[in-house]
Amino acid sequence: MSARLVRWLLSLGSGGAAPQHGAPRLTIVRHHRVYGEQERPLYRLGVSEAVFESQVATCVAAGLTPMTVRDGLAWLATATRGHRVAFSFDDGYQDNLERALPVLERHGARATLYLAAGLMAARQAPWWDELAHVLTEATSGDRTVEWGGEAVALELADEASRRRTLVRLLPRLRVTPAEQRQRLDALREVLGVHGEAPCRLAELPHAARWSEAGMELGAHTLTHPFLSLLSESEQLAEIAGSVERIRAVTGAEVVGLAYPNGDHDAVTVRAAQAAGLQYAVTTRAGDVRRGEPAFTLVRRGLPEGAVLGPGRRASAHMTLAELRGRFDRLRRGTVESGT
Repeated sequence: MSARLVRWLLSLGSGGAAPQHGAPRLTIVRHHRVYGEQERPLYRLGVSEAVFESQVATCVAAGLTPMTVRDGLAWLATATRGHRVAFSFDDGYQDNLERALPVLERHGARATLYLAAGLMAARQAPWWDELAHVLTEATSGDRTVEWGGEAVALELADEASRRRTLVRLLPRLRVTPAEQRQRLDALREVLGVHGEAPCRLAELPHAARWSEAGMELGAHTLTHPFLSLLSESEQLAEIAGSVERIRAVTGAEVVGLAYPNGDHDAVTVRAAQAAGLQYAVTTRAGDVRRGEPAFTLVRRGLPEGAVLGPGRRASAHMTLAELRGRFDRLRRGTVESGT
């Protein structure tokens, strides 16, 4: 029996309206991209439009209509019981505006969009998209690249091997921005790929559509670095610079931050507070309870693999089971990957 089938069977008791007993809690869902039904990128960082619509519709039917993170935290501050769900998107991809926003509006739902404002303004692809572009465009044949004094094998025979190579390289790019640039340039040289990676992020002024629709815009730094690898002044510049640019270009009030890659330390928290923000979210899994530190809030990923049941169809039962933490004991102590 497959793990997917086991989880589906365990989820069958998760239907129905949201329980309103017990201490209040807020589940913040973390998304990135919403793909068209025929899109098959090498690095799939999101869900299909059909799966996303199923998730939103399931939440609404269960009395958990998605809200913004800001509104969810305001509810939590005064609630005496119950469960609410907030949806969030990291990075600021164009498909958030083209696909996610219409779905949310159709269902009367809301969500928060955290913007990597510098990348959006410069029309620069994030580093993981550049990596995927280089591996996709490279000609077939196994090679090696030297990163950090180590020879790293590159398998490129077919799409499956390229995907394995991407997964193997991603954690090796958890370095400072300068070292990351050097490693990507070395990879380009070895593979003979020199064209710019397409930027799939929205143009920053277009993000105003999100806030004009009653949604929340938040900061996700300027260039999406691993913040804990930067100096205090560099961290503040990344965070405050993102806040200021979003406010200036979109006119939106910005009170929240999503740490890129979930990476942060005590210096990062101080920088976020110094930038005038009210809260920050991580990529650590769980639910938010009243009284928890406002700058280390947890979120839950809701990827396709977590909500597709038998036949790879979106399952309302599995979606609700994930939102209600039914499988937490199987994942205790884990930190979800993310950007």
